[in-house]
Amino acid sequence: MISDIKKRHHKNLLCMNETFVHWLSALDEAGLSYVLERADYARQIADGQGVLIGYAHDVDYPNHKNMAWLSGHLKNFFYIDRIIIDAHAQGKGLGQKLYTDVEKHARARGYDWLACEVNTKPDNPGSHRFHKAFGFKPLGEQDFPAFDKAVRYYAKKL
Repeated sequence: MISDIKKRHHKNLLCMNETFVHWLSALDEAGLSYVLERADYARQIADGQGVLIGYAHDVDYPNHKNMAWLSGHLKNFFYIDRIIIDAHAQGKGLGQKLYTDVEKHARARGYDWLACEVNTKPDNPGSHRFHKAFGFKPLGEQDFPAFDKAVRYYAKKL
């Protein structure tokens, strides 16, 4: 049920990203290819109804502000950059399955932490609840006034 993201999943992934772009960064096909080339984890579930993309803490990654903040607070972490569950597939446990899988992936590679950020502006209360329920603890917050966004960073000890 969980497998690598394939080219045939790209169109749906980009549509889902656009639906939730207020909580994510914008992404086009070239950007998606760039992100996937650097990802250490890029998996999909339910034929692309959910995706999770993550990176090693030391990757050359375009979302440098979040990675820089996390690198100042954690060592040897695996960064969950983007999880998207299609609107009609939410509430079916796909996110939990992807998080269980990425946690296994990170443990197998010897990482000490899983880390991510969740928007506080605009707020994403469902994602905050999900991460806390999955054992993540808040680390701190960062404001990005130029983008009218703010995030809360979370980490889970592995």
